[in-house]
Amino acid sequence: MQMKRDFRFFHFLNEDDIQQLQNFFKCRSYAPGEDLWREGDSSYFIAFITRGRVETKKETEFKGKQVVVGVYGPESLIGIVSLLSREERPVTATALEECSVLMLEQDSFDTLNREHPELSNRLMKGMLFCLSMRLKQSYERLAAIF
Repeated sequence: MQMKRDFRFFHFLNEDDIQQLQNFFKCRSYAPGEDLWREGDSSYFIAFITRGRVETKKETEFKGKQVVVGVYGPESLIGIVSLLSREERPVTATALEECSVLMLEQDSFDTLNREHPELSNRLMKGMLFCLSMRLKQSYERLAAIF
């Protein structure tokens, strides 16, 4: 229940839901400078950041040069493309500091959808909420420029 209180992506879940979901998630920690994935890697999981910050970078047309496209902290969801397709990762994700994530692999997500559709629906509502909050912040940042 602590996770439900602390993380918006679990806002729509109840205590029983959290218990059931534990079987579908893996916990992983990363050291500063460690990559969660690299641009071009195969895409098979999303990460719910529970502690620390992760930077995402995109290769530019200049060999060896990257541009930072995002910095994410606790309550952020990254790598969402993995649940929608098995396309290559479009960016590199690197831990900026000690961080912990809950990983949801595509196969586990598919099983969750098939075996527990209502639970999956509530989880997806939380995920959609997090992504919509990120989009709202992007709009506000863009408007602040002008």
